[in-house]
Amino acid sequence: MMLYYAYIIYYNKLMHKFNPADHKRLDSEERRKIMPPELLTGEIEKTAEEYFKKNGSVVFADLGCGSGYFSIPLAKRAYNYKNKNFLLFALDVSEEMLAVFNGNLKKDKDWGKNEGNGSCVIKCVKCEEFFIPLEDNSVDILLLANVFHEIEDKTAYLKEIKRVLKDGGTFFLLDWKKEDPNPVFGPPQVERVSTGEAEKALEKSGFKDIKILPLYPSSFTLVSKK
Repeated sequence: MMLYYAYIIYYNKLMHKFNPADHKRLDSEERRKIMPPELLTGEIEKTAEEYFKKNGSVVFADLGCGSGYFSIPLAKRAYNYKNKNFLLFALDVSEEMLAVFNGNLKKDKDWGKNEGNGSCVIKCVKCEEFFIPLEDNSVDILLLANVFHEIEDKTAYLKEIKRVLKDGGTFFLLDWKKEDPNPVFGPPQVERVSTGEAEKALEKSGFKDIKILPLYPSSFTLVSKK
């Protein structure tokens, strides 16, 4: 189960990094059983609704979007909001994963059905590990899913996320939790981050109103504000 994490040398340390060649595991039935995407996308949708009350548009960024496991279902929901506009930035360091994202979008038979007269624009953008090519204060909601444990300098990474979030913007942080005694999916326990460690990192970086959402037994979900 751990084979889909490739070993690479990074900053002179041995770390696990996801291997894009194993992208099919991201959409596997096994993952859907332990991490059904609708639980998280439902929470993000509730947050988007709050922004829609104040504005006719919402800007969402999926940082490390991978196959679009979370953001494609979320983007489809955007069409249900009459006269509302949804802009999704799908960002990844891997050109291969962005191609997988686009491929999954094209294969989705429900994509683009405008039954509610809402609109959604998706822009795929290649990013660097410590640079998000978006403007300062430009994003309402940002999701970082199953990437945080791979980041060496978490403080610098969170600083970059804060830069692109608007004041009052919402940050969803999902990752495999170290407290899971018997990991059956995801990286080895030694590579994981505990919920407490993630909370402290957010606090240190100046995020506020940090809350834990009890969505998945093997992962933590933290939601916070800039």
